[in-house]
Amino acid sequence: MFHVKLGRLLVLASGLLIFPTVACESPSDAITDPPSFTPLEDREGRYRVTWGTGPDGARGFLPDGRLLFRTFDLDPFGEAWILASAPLDGGVIREEAAVYRPAILYQMGHLTSDGAQRVLTAWHGAIPGFHGCRDSSMTTDGTPPPPTPSPVAITLYTLPPGDGTPLSSLPARFVPMTTVTGAGTATQRVRLSPAGRDAHRDNANPFGPVLLPGSTEMIYSDGDRLWRANVSDTTVPLASIGVGAYPALSPDGGTLAYSRPVGLDSTVRRFFVPQGFVGCSEEFVDVTAATWELILRDLESGAETVLGEGRDPAFDPVAGRLVVRGPDLRWLDLTTGLPSPIPVTTGAFAPAISADGGILAFSLINPDTRADVYFLRLTR
Repeated sequence: MFHVKLGRLLVLASGLLIFPTVACESPSDAITDPPSFTPLEDREGRYRVTWGTGPDGARGFLPDGRLLFRTFDLDPFGEAWILASAPLDGGVIREEAAVYRPAILYQMGHLTSDGAQRVLTAWHGAIPGFHGCRDSSMTTDGTPPPPTPSPVAITLYTLPPGDGTPLSSLPARFVPMTTVTGAGTATQRVRLSPAGRDAHRDNANPFGPVLLPGSTEMIYSDGDRLWRANVSDTTVPLASIGVGAYPALSPDGGTLAYSRPVGLDSTVRRFFVPQGFVGCSEEFVDVTAATWELILRDLESGAETVLGEGRDPAFDPVAGRLVVRGPDLRWLDLTTGLPSPIPVTTGAFAPAISADGGILAFSLINPDTRADVYFLRLTR
C-alpha cells in the first residue's frame, strides 16, 4: 500500500508557516480493506453510519448520492483524517480523493464537488507553544491555560476531476485566520472566534466552500468574513461580501444562505506560563455570540434578508425551506421564516440533505461523548 509519512511542520523565526507538500504517484493510498456499511435503525428512528472512537463529522452529499463524512477511525495507520463516503442503502465505504491524503498534514475539513469541479478544504491546526502558551499544563496562578484555537489556517485546493495530479501543481489558496498575533514570540495574543470554537469543539465546518454553478467561482468563510474567489485562477483578487460563516447555496444557485453571529461579547484572560528559564505571556480573548442570525443573499442583486435564528444551514432541494442548527435541528420556511422542530435531533450539527430530499444527515454527540454520523429518512 502506497503511503507517505511527512515530517513535522516547519516554523521559521519570522513566524512564517511552511506546509510541506509531496507529489503523490498513485491513488492507491486508500482505506485498507474498505468496510461495508449496513444502515441500522436505532430506537429513535435514526440510522447510525459511524461507530468509531474518533469524532466523525457529516460533510454533505456527493453528486452520486453518497454521504460524505470526515473520520479518523478508518485510517489504517491511525494518524490522519480522511474523507470517506457511504451509500445510504448499504454497501462499501470508500475514501474520496485518497491520493491527496498523505500530502496534507492536518485535518481534512471538506470536499466540495458539483460533478465538474472539486475543492478540498484542509484545516491547519495550531502548534502547541507556538500558537499560544500550551507547553505547560498550569500557569503561575495555578489555573490551566485555555485551549489553543484550531484551526489557525485553511487551504483550498482545486482538484482535477480525476485524482493523480501532484498537490504542488494544483491551484490553491492559503487562508490564514486572524486568531493569533505574536506567534512564536514570548508575548502572544490568541483570539478564539465563535466559528473557530465551533470547528474546534464540534468538528463543524463553518468555512465551506460552496461552488457557484456554471462559473469558476466559489464562496468561502475564513471564520469571520465571507469571500468570493476564483476556483481555478488564484491571481484573481478576493472579494469580501460581508461578515459571516457557514455558507450554503440554494439548488438553483441564485441564493446564498449564511449565518452571522450577533450579540458578541468577550472574556479576556492573561497569564504567564513558565518554560524553562523563560516564559510565555498570553492574552487569551474568547469571543462568544448571544445568537446567530440566518441571512439569505440574492447573489445577482446583493439584496439580503434576515430569515430568522440559526446557523449551519442546508437547503431542502425539493421544498421551500432549509434546515438550521440551534439547540436542535429545525426547518425554516423560506417565505415566512417560521421555524418547526425536527424530532430526535437535540445537539445535532452539520446537517445535509440528499438531492432527492429524502434523507437528512447530521453529526450527533453519542453517549460515549464522541460525535458520530447519523441520518433520518424524511417523510413528505
